[in-house]
Amino acid sequence: LYDRPFVTGPLTGPFPAVWEPGTTFISAIIEPGRFGRLFDPDLNELCDAILPLDELRLPTAQLEDALRSSGDCHQWASDFADWLFKLLDRREGGREPFVLPASLLALPTLDIAARCGMSVRQLERRFAASYGQSIRDSRKMDRYVRALARLMAQPPRHGLLTRVAMDTGYHDQAHMIRDFIQYTGLAPRTLLQGVAADTKGELRLYHYDDEALAVVAGELSHSYKY
Repeated sequence: LYDRPFVTGPLTGPFPAVWEPGTTFISAIIEPGRFGRLFDPDLNELCDAILPLDELRLPTAQLEDALRSSGDCHQWASDFADWLFKLLDRREGGREPFVLPASLLALPTLDIAARCGMSVRQLERRFAASYGQSIRDSRKMDRYVRALARLMAQPPRHGLLTRVAMDTGYHDQAHMIRDFIQYTGLAPRTLLQGVAADTKGELRLYHYDDEALAVVAGELSHSYKY
């Protein structure tokens, strides 16, 4: 669906894509608090939106030529990183982002504002500008990410969904199911069963080898980054 370089903000629902033989998707994940050092639009404006880079008047032709001329994934990563660093060099001195330590996110908003020395309104405005979504939506996504990591790392067993829901901050299992349906289009049990039985690669983004799964289960479930 997308054959032009683009940038997007937080995605709060399933993202449609067509995978065909020969398709290659190359991406870089930018920490939300650092996004403004590279791109002008606020993340809040890019939530669930696709913005082609040429509309931002960014030079991408040389990068695209380099990526297409090589079949080496390590070279792709190097070329992409070089392009991002050059973009950063051009924009140094841009606006400084508001960065909230992840450990504070679970606190009531009023307490966070007090610790940051600002009003609740000012906190919410600066948070949305830096992270592209509200504090409430960030808490919601944090719960979902931690729950997904836990479910992927543990073998299915009776009572697992309830246990994970309680451990990751949901009111109950139904609360967790609603979030999974919003973010993936599937209930957690259906998602996990689909991944296990996936022979056509339709859920390939949820497949990990043992080494990568250890990173997902260990790091994401304990230190989701902002």
